[in-house]
Amino acid sequence: MVHSSFAVRGGAEQYVRDLSRALTAQGHKVRVFSRPSQHGAPEDQAVHRRVSDRLGARTGPLRKVFTHLGDVADPTGLSLRDLAAFAPDVVHVHNWQGLGMRPFARLAEEYPTCHSVHDFAVADPNNALGNLGRAKVVDTLLAARSAVLVRGLRAVLLLFPSERTRATLLRHVPAARHLDQRVVLLSTPVPQQRRALPPGDKATFLYMGALNGHKGPGDLLRGWMSSSLRDQGTLMIAGDGPMRGEIEAAATANPSVKYLGYLDETGKQSALRRAGWFVFPSRWPETYGLVCAEALVAGRPILASRIAEPVMASPSSYLLFDGPDELGPRLEQAAALPDSQYAAMTSAALSDGELLDWDRHVDAILAAYRSVRARRTATAGPTGTSE
Repeated sequence: MVHSSFAVRGGAEQYVRDLSRALTAQGHKVRVFSRPSQHGAPEDQAVHRRVSDRLGARTGPLRKVFTHLGDVADPTGLSLRDLAAFAPDVVHVHNWQGLGMRPFARLAEEYPTCHSVHDFAVADPNNALGNLGRAKVVDTLLAARSAVLVRGLRAVLLLFPSERTRATLLRHVPAARHLDQRVVLLSTPVPQQRRALPPGDKATFLYMGALNGHKGPGDLLRGWMSSSLRDQGTLMIAGDGPMRGEIEAAATANPSVKYLGYLDETGKQSALRRAGWFVFPSRWPETYGLVCAEALVAGRPILASRIAEPVMASPSSYLLFDGPDELGPRLEQAAALPDSQYAAMTSAALSDGELLDWDRHVDAILAAYRSVRARRTATAGPTGTSE
């Protein structure tokens, strides 16, 4: 497994850990290669820091410029030497930004390689399409960048989490349709005690995810405080990130707001049992949203921003809002939904959740590994599979 960093504890990071554990449990040898970061594991193998990062650290406001240039043009950092001792049969790359496309392409030339598409970074360094459409000159530069990146992916099997995610990327980067690719419906391991929970309280809402501005917890908090639910409902916010202090302060000042911290398994189960709704207020398009999958498996309908419409859910299991100003009224509407309508949405959520089988997902990933290995007849490896 190759992943840029575990500096945040988001869905992609959790997925890398979950998939690594599942493959190891089946007898495969797995090693994670990543840049050193706050939430890295002791057994992770660190990769070298690239030149563009060292230069960017010295330039202050130009740091992001060096980062984005490094992603396209810097050949340093992650190298074949980093993986040589492990000698993997297959390399599975997750987030590559921060490692760079040139080292990524070099790996793909040496080893059979898959890439789980966790974001839209091939189309936009914003990775959630925040720069596209701002100005014609910006779109021209992004198109040129995408052309370089697509060339670097020619030897890679792309694994999309849903057909809608694939369609979105191809709409912005048409040249990517010529790359080897398949849809592997994403899932997440959910213990039996967190599946098909009894109905929760319709006036209790749960946000679970990174506490970053673009994920929308600030919009959710403001929408909550503008609604009547601040006096008669409960908003639970779980996670960690730069906005933690703001969320903790709001919870201290407002009894209806509960900050739960970063949840372990017991905490997730308790929060989902209490909640009647799961809120997904991201400001950006999301490739998947693993937390939404967890909510559906539990039988919790979703209230989501239209731009981040959950790709794994049927329309009967979620409500959408069009922007931050609409969030407060939508929260009130959800809490006041007639019992029969809420029961129908809960049933739809459970049906969607039943389709998200983790074991089937792991089997599909292994099938992708076998496929990409079969194409690389020139690469001889030991018996078995190591990633």
